[in-house]
Amino acid sequence: MSKAGLIAAVIERLEADLEVCQQAANEAHQAATHEESVAENQYDTLGLEASYLAEGQSRRVSEIQHEMAAWRGIPEAEVYEDDPVISGCLIVLEALDSGEQRVLLLGPAAGGMKLAFAELSVTVVTPEAPLGAQLIGKFVGDCVMIAATEFEIIEIQ
Repeated sequence: MSKAGLIAAVIERLEADLEVCQQAANEAHQAATHEESVAENQYDTLGLEASYLAEGQSRRVSEIQHEMAAWRGIPEAEVYEDDPVISGCLIVLEALDSGEQRVLLLGPAAGGMKLAFAELSVTVVTPEAPLGAQLIGKFVGDCVMIAATEFEIIEIQ
């Protein structure tokens, strides 16, 4: 499993999201400035609503750009099994009761993103999320709770 490949996949997904959001922001801006959006009376809010939408879309574009920069800024240092979990780690968990495995990528942004990678389902978590906060500083062999299930960290990359 390639951590660098996973990080590249996250950035690629963010780039696709950015493209969609940029297009939506452009369309909203055009709608806000279109001659048909000029208010005909005090109750005509079409132009105002379109400008709010354009502003929101522009903010989302900026957020995605910051997320991409954060992912690109993750150091490429190798993590060993006796190192603690830090942002940028790939973590494999195993349920103590069922043996179910989960693969997580702890990163600076895009929490909740799911990736299909090398026949695995990988979920992105951030340190701000409850699970991410539990993982920071843990080692192989430590346990974390997800819902009512206890998972052991069996691998860190």
